Amino acid sequence: MDLSGDSRPAAALSASVLVPSYRRPDTLCGCLDAVLAGSRVPDQIVVVLRDTDTDSHEALDGWLAVTRHADRIDQVTVAEPGQAAATNAGLGAVHGDIVCFIDDDTVPAEDWLERLLMHYGDPEVIGVGGRDIVHHGDDISARPQPVVGRITWYGRIIGNHHQPGFDEPAEVDHLKGANMSFRREVVSGFDTSIVGAHLTDTDASLSAGLHGRLIYDPRASVHHYPAPRTGGYARQSEREEEMRADAHDCAYVMLKHLPPLRRAGFWLFALTIGQHWRYGLLRMLVMLPVERSLALRRWRAAMRGLFEARETCRQAKDGLEDPVA
Repeated sequence: MDLSGDSRPAAALSASVLVPSYRRPDTLCGCLDAVLAGSRVPDQIVVVLRDTDTDSHEALDGWLAVTRHADRIDQVTVAEPGQAAATNAGLGAVHGDIVCFIDDDTVPAEDWLERLLMHYGDPEVIGVGGRDIVHHGDDISARPQPVVGRITWYGRIIGNHHQPGFDEPAEVDHLKGANMSFRREVVSGFDTSIVGAHLTDTDASLSAGLHGRLIYDPRASVHHYPAPRTGGYARQSEREEEMRADAHDCAYVMLKHLPPLRRAGFWLFALTIGQHWRYGLLRMLVMLPVERSLALRRWRAAMRGLFEARETCRQAKDGLEDPVA
């Protein structure tokens, strides 16, 4: 595949917006209204719905009956659960030069798509994302941060895509799934070895980043109103199964993408310290007086996920090397 870059001006590139949705009929229709009210209307919107999600199907049918942009909408129905399955099915219907990912509980700013696309005038740019302004009722998550979208040499993931403190576009290591885009040819699909609701965006970013530059533009913003997840994994679950899945996914993505020396650094970091609720030994000991049994459960789940990720990587490698696979 020749990924030397598309030298066409940004205005000549077509754009598809991909919106997987599950049991959020009201926010889905609000998201679609906002996308189509923008200063740059997408050439295509692909909406992916589960076959069992009757309410969303009915809401979308009603919305299509009154919108003047029905010809821009392609609907895909999937039976398989999970974010990756929905996204991959939607990607099969995408025909734009640029594919833009947006969550169904977001409302993009008027110039959102226009700002994303303007960066693709540079043929070295392979992906662009923006800020998702996270609303919790009347409050907005706003703690200015000095770093956005980075992965340290030892595999610590720094996000902050939702935080203020960044005024100008910057090159980053990874983008956030609620508001990101790529040249279509570098997104073959989401990795189904990632079992939880997080880190498919990190994985897709790192894969795409092999072919060009990733840009974070905070002005290409969406307003994000996080809705409860009615299927799959919760956002910050305390269920051991889900904590283990989150630790597995983080370790799998890092072991998949980091070179050998950095993988060793990640392994040591994960075992001893960890990140967020993926507790390493030292983090567990520090939190033990406060969280008691929860700290132990977090640590136990993180360790199980870590070692399961190593096995997943081995199986994935064996599958690629098997000429029958």
